[in-house]
Amino acid sequence: MKELLQATKDLKIIPNNFKSSCALKLLSVNDNEIKAELITSEESELNDYIPQENVEIFGVNNVGLIYFETKILAKNEKNITLATTNDYSLIQRREYSRVGLNQGSVIFKDIAPECLIKVEDISAGGLKFICATPLETDIHYPIQINLSGNMKIDCCLLPIRILETEYNNKKAYIISGKFTNLENVDRIVLVQYAFKIKMEDQNKED
Repeated sequence: MKELLQATKDLKIIPNNFKSSCALKLLSVNDNEIKAELITSEESELNDYIPQENVEIFGVNNVGLIYFETKILAKNEKNITLATTNDYSLIQRREYSRVGLNQGSVIFKDIAPECLIKVEDISAGGLKFICATPLETDIHYPIQINLSGNMKIDCCLLPIRILETEYNNKKAYIISGKFTNLENVDRIVLVQYAFKIKMEDQNKED
């Protein structure tokens, strides 16, 4: 675990209150403890990091993403001590889960709002949506992704597949695109969002 974490960058920690998620700076790792700093946490958000409560950790490595849950052992202002664990998941880029954007929205900054008809699904890698116009496959369209908890992600979308279809008896286009200019920390947020939606959907089925 020590070597894996040391080779991981853009760590993000998510407490029970998702709104207080922040970037995590690794300070040291041994067989029992992970010492780190909550580098982007606001003063009011620190109260959501409670000793003995569980948190989720995401990070980026040369394979894709690492994900694990662990427990807060201690906290002193922005310095935090977590329990070391060998129970983790490595999520390869091709395994990014696609889920519905039922708790958010997408805004295309350079096209008319009415052109975007419906978002079909989203993942940490890209977006599939229905549009009234075909767009272009060589243009990086600036977008803003609004997720639950007032979390906003700014990046670009490059269309890679465009299929003509019909929606409400009008010509439309199913467009699949990949995110570009997406920060690793924001990609982690999208992975965590997909985890959350999948878990909620599974609980509804149960």
